[in-house]
Amino acid sequence: MAARKKPQLPKSVLDMKFMKKTKERIEKELENTQDLDGLYSSIITSEMRHASGNFITESSFSFCEDLLEGRLSYKGMNPEIETLMEAENKKYEDEGEMQKDVSDEILAKKMNNFNKRKRLSSPSRYNLVKKKK
Repeated sequence: MAARKKPQLPKSVLDMKFMKKTKERIEKELENTQDLDGLYSSIITSEMRHASGNFITESSFSFCEDLLEGRLSYKGMNPEIETLMEAENKKYEDEGEMQKDVSDEILAKKMNNFNKRKRLSSPSRYNLVKKKK
């Protein structure tokens, strides 16, 4: 694919007296782009310049739910932040599992009794007597 160039004004129009500022601005832009091309020519490849479709859009934000918030530090780059991160991790580790008020066995028995009572009290289609009109 050929790179699309921005349409340019003809040279005869740029040479007119009232177009001096525009001509200077365009020349500066050309110089800047040439300088940037020279600076990053060894890093940026032609595939990178002409690549398209590198982005994936998601309609859901569920991927962002488990991300870490705030500032981060790695490998001792910011010791203050790392101590704060360690303190926060300890706080979450200490919480652990919630204390159980009722054991699993007692809860299972209670639920079983509740379900039995529910089945007995609710009318089934076999117990209903159809009324004749």
